Amino acid sequence: MRSKALALTALGVLAVSACVYRPGDEDNPIARSFSWFSYLNADDIRAACRPATPDRFRIVYNGVWQEQIRNYDFTMSAGAGELKAQVRGETDFSRPIPLTDLLAPWRAKTVRKRVGRRDMEGLRRALRRSGFYQPVPQGTRVQSWGFFWVVAACQDGRFHFNVWAHPSRRFDRVVLARFLGRLDGMGIPFATPRDTWEPDRQDEGKDIDRFQLVVRGAGFADNLTIF
Repeated sequence: MRSKALALTALGVLAVSACVYRPGDEDNPIARSFSWFSYLNADDIRAACRPATPDRFRIVYNGVWQEQIRNYDFTMSAGAGELKAQVRGETDFSRPIPLTDLLAPWRAKTVRKRVGRRDMEGLRRALRRSGFYQPVPQGTRVQSWGFFWVVAACQDGRFHFNVWAHPSRRFDRVVLARFLGRLDGMGIPFATPRDTWEPDRQDEGKDIDRFQLVVRGAGFADNLTIF
């Protein structure tokens, strides 16, 4: 039974990996699940990036998939920027589920706000200090049960992509958490990185989403590994 369940899970996630992200998918827990890898790979930003298009930045922090996911989308507008920030934590079933929104336990907390020119300049400085504009190390592997950053941008008509996986010296250089935490104003601390075990060792028999992705070129390769 367990092998059959794993096979079905593998087929399901491989189907998910082929789904293309559409704007707004991140607001719907079901759509988000089916297009998350496309969102993480910034397929939409990549496809639309060309000279004269507005600058866009996407930042994702994976603080163990089941515990905390944070995503930030910035779009330049008239010299300033528009921010959409989301934080999703552990699913909370302690509160009654409203009949008008049966997906409520899986929804992320969302903030939309306009950010000024100074904040956009601060974002670029934080990205430079974090090594965003340096080449992404090929073969970097990120895992759902670990901690990692993914940042993609279309800036001045050029697409940029980088990844930082914990533990590493590169990960320790990232200075985005304090800046983003202040900007989103949610008061939700970033999940503190720690050593984690692969879930097939630590969580045998539990129903846990597991994936790992590998950097190839300026993005993630299609080879998705399921455990």
